[in-house]
Amino acid sequence: MLFFAAPADASVSFTVPMDALVEESSAACVVSPTFATSVWENGRIATYTRAHVDRVLAGSAANEVWIKTLGGAVGDVGQNVDGEAVLRPGRQSVVFLSTFEGTLVVTARGQGQFALVNDHLRKNVWAGALLASNPTVLSRIRARTTEAEAVMPAADVLDGKTIDDAAPHIAAAWARTHAHAHP
Repeated sequence: MLFFAAPADASVSFTVPMDALVEESSAACVVSPTFATSVWENGRIATYTRAHVDRVLAGSAANEVWIKTLGGAVGDVGQNVDGEAVLRPGRQSVVFLSTFEGTLVVTARGQGQFALVNDHLRKNVWAGALLASNPTVLSRIRARTTEAEAVMPAADVLDGKTIDDAAPHIAAAWARTHAHAHP
């Protein structure tokens, strides 16, 4: 008796250290998604989201960007990609961006996106919005234990901080990882 098994695709995820996230990125920005459209590409659904760049925290980015994520819905068909960033119009996020095959993507997928959760006790929007990593991504990934911020998971460095409190951590990681780009 012969048995045949179909090939299965799988992946293993690791937490992304702060410096690795920043090093792979061309920018870290606060973005406000304004429009999203999903299309079929090579048998999979990809979503392209137009976002206004509200603030550049490190690197450089245009005032408006298109960001590609995997998954979405086309007609009656929807695809969910575990661990992917999810950009929703009207919901600000801090995202780390990089270019893959000529298209802007969120670096390290969902680990490179931090939602802004409003803290109504503070009046200033930048001081009042707290960063929150994607809990569905990080619940499946085992964290490393370390004291050095450079190798700490980015979520451990940034979660619960305001944008203004997170900005110096991002800038310090940028200086450490992008120093070779400026002789």
